[in-house]
Amino acid sequence: MFFHATLARSFINALSVRGDDDAVDRLNYYYTPLILAVCCLVISAKQYGGTPIECWVNPHSRESMEEYIESYCWIQNTYWIPMYENVPDDHTAREEKQIGYYQWVPFILIAEALMFSLPCIFWRLCSFQSGLNIQTLINAACDAQALLDYTDRQKAVEAITCNFVDNLDLQSPNGRIKARGWIARIKFSRILSGQCISIVHSFTKLLYSINVVAQFIILNACLKSSEFLFFGFQVLSDIWAGRPWTETGHFPRVTLCDFEVRYLANLNRYTVQCALLINIINEKVFAFLWCWYMILAIITTCSFFYWVANSFIHSEKVDYVMKFIQIAESSEYKKLQKFEKDATVERLYTVIAFAPHLLDSFVSDFLKSDGVLMLRMISNHAGDMIVVQLVRNLWQEFRERNWREFEEHEEMKDVEIRRIQGTRERIVIANPVQTKTFL
Repeated sequence: MFFHATLARSFINALSVRGDDDAVDRLNYYYTPLILAVCCLVISAKQYGGTPIECWVNPHSRESMEEYIESYCWIQNTYWIPMYENVPDDHTAREEKQIGYYQWVPFILIAEALMFSLPCIFWRLCSFQSGLNIQTLINAACDAQALLDYTDRQKAVEAITCNFVDNLDLQSPNGRIKARGWIARIKFSRILSGQCISIVHSFTKLLYSINVVAQFIILNACLKSSEFLFFGFQVLSDIWAGRPWTETGHFPRVTLCDFEVRYLANLNRYTVQCALLINIINEKVFAFLWCWYMILAIITTCSFFYWVANSFIHSEKVDYVMKFIQIAESSEYKKLQKFEKDATVERLYTVIAFAPHLLDSFVSDFLKSDGVLMLRMISNHAGDMIVVQLVRNLWQEFRERNWREFEEHEEMKDVEIRRIQGTRERIVIANPVQTKTFL
């Protein structure tokens, strides 16, 4: 029991909560192993610290014989036959009905906890090898959000922006120097450039979904059920309907055990009746785990499709970034109205309405899928206010890098605005009476 407690505690401490995930990920790699660890401790306390099995023996037998029989039956497995049925004489038929899972339940739960953590380990290794400091950016954004002084917060956001841009440039080499290795060529190809982390993140989400479904199959296979996926639901249905284990045979409390004793060169075979007290706890634990896995499977699958859509559908990425640009534009306009009655929006944003393809280029060519993914993670942990300021600085950086194209569209926009204003003035002069009447 001490071994299980120490292993579970060290395992959970190694998988501490970080910022490069979401609530669904934490349900899979942190809270579910924590639940499994608690279940493992409860079962281990009964199994190693209490009396998991008790067998009925001859009242005149010695205490040492009773202990031997119980230890033997615990190790060798028992089998269940309904009370109203006769015990078959064929020993092969008895072995087919053996129950051999109750000794290994703590180890099964530890193995399940390890499987739930494997996708998280995969994500953290790939994220670390990619060179993107996602965790550092999120921690810095959370620290910046906690700053009350406006100047300090602006300096912190500017530092985060510089780091953010460096990460984007790291994922998008200019291609002038060709990579020699085939792995590097695949990674820095146009198709995968700026999308490696998004692909790994979506694949990690898929691993979480596959893992939850696999847990049903593995768990029921360990329980030696031929019904596999539907075995857990059948147990839940029996518990809900109030059908006792004496009818269903699920997690039986009373079983039979055969053992042989060599006495004076003769081999004598005996059958005793045993009470599996540990199965009372096993039934409740596995019933809860089946319910939890079912809920977790639905949530994880929905999360997978949600992140895939937001990471690879262009319109979703543009709408997400546009939301923060609109917030930044509205905020600056309201601040200017305090000092100027006829305030105009800064030219930083007005070009978007005239040349919307610049926004598409900002999302697809500058931020790319990895940049939008990092913005979503920062928003989930640090809040939208930091992301608004971060998107504004990133848009300014994109504008400075493409200043020629921006200036051309801004000049064209100014000419078009002057032409429209001139047309309106001529209409007003040509129809003064109508204008006065209208006014």
